[in-house]
Amino acid sequence: MKVLHIASGDLWAGAEVQLFTLASALNSMSDVDVEVVLLNHGRLEEELRIAGIEVSVIDESQFNGFKILAQLIKLIRKLKPDVIHTHRNKENILGSIAALLSGNIPTMRTAHGAPEHSPSWYHIPKRIILLLDWFCGRFLQKLIVAISEDLAGILAKYYPQAKIHVIQNGIDSDQVRLSAAEQPKKVNAKSDKYKIGIIGRLVPVKRVDLFIRTAHKLLEDNPELNMSFHIYGDGPLRDQLEIVNQQYKTHTQIHFEGHCHSILAELQNLDTLLMTSDHEGMPMTLLEAMVLQTPIVAHAVGGIPVLLDHGKCGLLVENHSPEGYAQAIIKLTNEPEFRSKMSNDALARVIDQYSSEQNAHAYRNQYMGLASV
Repeated sequence: MKVLHIASGDLWAGAEVQLFTLASALNSMSDVDVEVVLLNHGRLEEELRIAGIEVSVIDESQFNGFKILAQLIKLIRKLKPDVIHTHRNKENILGSIAALLSGNIPTMRTAHGAPEHSPSWYHIPKRIILLLDWFCGRFLQKLIVAISEDLAGILAKYYPQAKIHVIQNGIDSDQVRLSAAEQPKKVNAKSDKYKIGIIGRLVPVKRVDLFIRTAHKLLEDNPELNMSFHIYGDGPLRDQLEIVNQQYKTHTQIHFEGHCHSILAELQNLDTLLMTSDHEGMPMTLLEAMVLQTPIVAHAVGGIPVLLDHGKCGLLVENHSPEGYAQAIIKLTNEPEFRSKMSNDALARVIDQYSSEQNAHAYRNQYMGLASV
């Protein structure tokens, strides 16, 4: 059975890491042939090629939407996949239309997270893209995968319930630990400071402003604590967030580390990973932290409570404020035995329930069902 994935490939974030993990696990199966089409060159392309996965790039910086569609149709007719699997809005639209025009090949999508926001009424092109994405998901694609039960509930407001299936993200624990051990550390691992970090794109939904305000609260209320704070990632809000950092006078304690290639080593080096997002599906960063036994403090939202076993594998914060996050971090610093047990439980849980093999077999079963229709 041949499966063709279509994705953007412009970033290396949670959705891209999950696609790489899935493609790698599928590629090891004897009865599945995996190929990937990306619309951008970048790290995802590099990682897939290193893993021995066939990749074609239709560079969207060189072609408009109609030319990309024509190229996709040509490529699909050449590859003759049994199933096409798309990721993100633009790829959902182009992939499902190309599949229809190439012999009505069954297509499916993975929704890696809830929509971050609805564009204003005057952003006509963005609203058209969302409408087309909805149309393709409802009428052209056969299956919609949600990565958490919470996200499935959100999607059920827009799509038929029968089309929606939940497949939790998976992770290759051995590969994560190996990569973390091989990567150089950016932040001094020997420092006696208690290192708190946040990882993600600097976009509104991640609420990095809350991370900065939490740091300010901790430093103001607990001046005796020897802490440092690290923001890993880049994005459109960076300049604005650096201004906020200056305003709170935390610029000597909070460090903008930018995009980091050795993020697993940095994650393992943290004493606490803080996740302050307004919403999350099932963050790959949390799965990686669980594998690396980095203690977690996270907003109790989306798929996070289930992933963290309702607080047994990471502290969940209901009070989405600097006070709420600061209180949880203080609990971790004051109770090292609790912190250690929580991290051990997190590792055991991710190995038992969130392996890349389990994830790949669940997708394989869906592919088989679609291909046999």
